[in-house]
Amino acid sequence: QEYLNGSFGSFDEIVASFLAGSAAPSAACLAVAGPVERNAVRFTNRNWVIDGSKLEGKFRIAKVRLINDFVANGYGLLTLDEASECVTLQDAPKVAGAPMASIGAGTGLGECYSTATDEGSPYETYASEGGHGDWAPRNALEVELHEFMKAKFDQKARVSVERVISGPGLATMYEFFSSRFPDKVVAEVHDEIAAAGEMKGKAIAQHSVKGNGAFCELCKLTMETFATAYGAEAGVAALKWIPLGGLYIAGGLTPKNLHLLKGESSLFMQAFHDKGRLSPLLKRVPVYAVLAEDIGQRGAHLVAFRLLIQAQEARAMGAALPEKTTAEFDAIKHSLPWKGSY
Repeated sequence: QEYLNGSFGSFDEIVASFLAGSAAPSAACLAVAGPVERNAVRFTNRNWVIDGSKLEGKFRIAKVRLINDFVANGYGLLTLDEASECVTLQDAPKVAGAPMASIGAGTGLGECYSTATDEGSPYETYASEGGHGDWAPRNALEVELHEFMKAKFDQKARVSVERVISGPGLATMYEFFSSRFPDKVVAEVHDEIAAAGEMKGKAIAQHSVKGNGAFCELCKLTMETFATAYGAEAGVAALKWIPLGGLYIAGGLTPKNLHLLKGESSLFMQAFHDKGRLSPLLKRVPVYAVLAEDIGQRGAHLVAFRLLIQAQEARAMGAALPEKTTAEFDAIKHSLPWKGSY
């Protein structure tokens, strides 16, 4: 079910609506926008606090686990059918049991990594706030952009990388380029972007290619800067985590801009490989663009299913928890259309 947060006064009201007339579930996993500490979160984009233990007591749910929304994306990678739901950006052999990692640009920039204790063990995903690391300009014009962003966001010395690699980042970059090169502004495009509200990034991407409405050189420059920064940050993630099990480029902006990512000579892949003495290491990392945009929901479902398995194991050891049969587990596992390892 889908609910608009703005239609409710609290998260508990949404849970109550969802559970109305139903038996309390044995397990629930909630993927939430914000850092999770002690199974609780204060939303970064809303004045709500969610506490897993309080939800368990109020709604009689045996186990509630909260995870960060991009951590859910990391778990969701385990459900992918890579043949149909991914595009290979770098075809390198996977190393079984090696770390996996993901970065994804959308309204912000999410990052996470996953590890297994050994080959054949289930992967666990861990949170990262890498999207709030420092953005490093790569040429003189980007140094000017960096100074512009410092002033715009009242920063003394640095700018977060997601200020560039995100939908809002596209709008900010276009704002700078249009002021820096006023003679290249296309009036009708400029007016459309100004009126686009939260969809400015979509309008910029649309007018960055010829044959898709009025072409704007500044929109093209914005998207090229985005692609280079995205590739560079993907390379940074690869250096941090050495994800020989796969580096997955996710987020809403990825499938919409594949033409900027695909190919050895793309701006994305050039920046990805541009890591000096460690560039040969990056050639060993399998890199995939994720086409599926529901992996956060899938990941939350996977974690909830694992909680259910743990409850069954605990019951077998004498804990007073509701029993689930193997047939019930299979029915739950196959109730949704995605594949993957549970």
